[in-house]
Amino acid sequence: MKKLAQMLALALLLHTSLFVPAALAQKTKSPAPRTGVRTAARYSKAIQQFDEFTRKQMALDKTVGLTIGFVKDDFVWVKGYGYADLENKSPAKAESAYRLASVTKPMTAVAILQLVDKGKIDLDAEVQTYVPYFPKKQWPVTVRQVLGHMGGISHYKNPENELHIKTHKNTRESIAIFEAFDLVAEPGTRYSYSSYGYNLLGAIVEVASGMSFGDYMRQHVWQPLGMNDTRMDDPLDVIPNRVRGYQLVNGQVKNSEFIDISSRFAGGGTRSTVPDMLKFAKGVMEQKLLKPETWDAMSTSMSTKAGRLTNYGMGWETTPYNGRYMLVHSGGQQETRTLLYIIPAQRMAIAVGVNFEGSNPGTYVERLFQLLTGAPVEMNLYSPDKLKNATLLAVKATFDYGMSAFERSRRLPASDQEIADAFTHFNATVNPETVKANPQEAMSKIGQGVHPVSKNAFTKVGAYMAQRLGAKSALDSYPARGGLAFFDDYIALTRTDPSIPKEMRFNESFETLVTGMSRDWNRSNTAYMRELWLLPDSDLDALAKTMRQTFAGASVYPNLVDDLFSVTRQFVLRGENAGAMKTGRLAVEFYPEHPLAQFMAGFGSLLNNDRAAAVAAFKKSSSISPGGPASAGGLNGIAYQLAGVGKLDHALAVLEIATQLYPKEANLYDSTGEFLLRKGEKAKALDSYKKALETSPDYPNAAAAKEIVNKLSNELTAAGSK
Repeated sequence: MKKLAQMLALALLLHTSLFVPAALAQKTKSPAPRTGVRTAARYSKAIQQFDEFTRKQMALDKTVGLTIGFVKDDFVWVKGYGYADLENKSPAKAESAYRLASVTKPMTAVAILQLVDKGKIDLDAEVQTYVPYFPKKQWPVTVRQVLGHMGGISHYKNPENELHIKTHKNTRESIAIFEAFDLVAEPGTRYSYSSYGYNLLGAIVEVASGMSFGDYMRQHVWQPLGMNDTRMDDPLDVIPNRVRGYQLVNGQVKNSEFIDISSRFAGGGTRSTVPDMLKFAKGVMEQKLLKPETWDAMSTSMSTKAGRLTNYGMGWETTPYNGRYMLVHSGGQQETRTLLYIIPAQRMAIAVGVNFEGSNPGTYVERLFQLLTGAPVEMNLYSPDKLKNATLLAVKATFDYGMSAFERSRRLPASDQEIADAFTHFNATVNPETVKANPQEAMSKIGQGVHPVSKNAFTKVGAYMAQRLGAKSALDSYPARGGLAFFDDYIALTRTDPSIPKEMRFNESFETLVTGMSRDWNRSNTAYMRELWLLPDSDLDALAKTMRQTFAGASVYPNLVDDLFSVTRQFVLRGENAGAMKTGRLAVEFYPEHPLAQFMAGFGSLLNNDRAAAVAAFKKSSSISPGGPASAGGLNGIAYQLAGVGKLDHALAVLEIATQLYPKEANLYDSTGEFLLRKGEKAKALDSYKKALETSPDYPNAAAAKEIVNKLSNELTAAGSK
């Protein structure tokens, strides 16, 4: 393992980079050389810091190779790290070609919407209008619903078969894989992600255009944006700069399994480069290829019939982060992990392609984003006080959705009367006295505040606040300062600006609470905290000292639980149990009412053989969040992650406590049996499978468990008779 880590570290020296201070798309004039040099210099420190981070992170997660880049206005930077081909020591380059996986979906959505603009597709027509061979279901399914994963089309139903197809499929054969599946829900009632749904959209593109999906994409989407290195992935084609893919098996880097991804053609069957992904991003930001109103519809979250936002539009995740209007899509399949972030208002995008299935591309994108902008993608806050936590939830939702809505359009999403009504709703819902009287009901209503079921009240309030604050000063500072500062500044403005109607103001008790919380937040939200990124070699003692000094006496401060958990995971993978214990204790010291902090403390105790402390911490975590990390499903999932990297003994230790806490969960005994079999302990595995069936004879894996029990019983009987 150590030798492999050293080899991967050496690979980092063999990267290439591409500085492109020129336009990505056609018809855009390249900036003068001096401008490009000045722009490159502006980002040189951030890029240098990112180089150092990437060297460490790739060694930690064993990532073989990646290419990452960003576009800001007309400046482009792209760089490859590690190996495109580990066996032949070929370096990853800016031009390396990765499977896009589900980053294909927004491109497919553009194709559908182009044909809508041309009058060849009706978004609200049933899919059988264009693909008559697709069977009618128990409910009608429209094109619009499929675009937003609201059509009830199944995702992979039998992954063991459907994710390992090795033969080439045409469109009809690809649809045949899932055409007989029942809908998973009534269309319009639930968001249910489906790659098969996007295959159906690919078939619609072919019928409506009279062209093959690949030809249509090349002529009408990729080539117009200058994406000359984007194509349908075909194992028989000679593709320049094609990377090889890798996976982690029992802690060791192995070649990826060969599959032919033609069966996922419009949902994830393409190959491209990071420069081409950025060209696509720029086309989105400049609203090329589609009518402006169509781009607007594409990037607007859909909502269920019950009035809940899905945070997914047509081909894009639309969740706002830190008040930013963002479009995001990720992809993952054999050989690849991809991610594309677009921040249209800032004319900025970041894209990454990774050729290692065990990597999290978000780690690299989020770190680059943080270094370029001076603030993290997501800023989380913590308070041990339940009233303040409820207030923080309302503040965050209003800030994120309201400011991003205003940033997107620079206009208010409602009339004055609707905004006044929204303030009335907000004041009634987030009134401190109301929250104290019935915290559970209040939290439920706060959770609905941005959704249509509440007439998007919180979004309207936040958009109005952004408009008023933007008239006095720039809004650019708020992603770094956060929602509390946003609210505090607006409250201060209402006290000096008589033009703000009393109907657009908050009640006094809420203002008093938020003003006090904001003072604490302004003190604890330091530049050090905003720029912090933890790695296993970080000085945790120095961090603890800084946190104690910075957070002392504060009722609200930055929530670093996710950061600490990431480091804990690395300690576990490296076998550094003392480090895992240290991060767990640090998390609980500052975030005692956070379920993940308690889980970390329990996990650290388990690794250090303090079973009683582990059980107590897991129980505390579960009491805070019954469906969280210490739930039966959460513990089972962690056990599988540990087993996946070769930590079978750790996985079994987790399951031993899990079965103690949840003795009626048959799946936990099933997992225990599976891991014991991997260790070759057949007798113990047999007992575990029998226990699973005894606990629940009809649990989901019962049929397979019965076969295993019969097989093991026969094997052990035969062995005993010899």
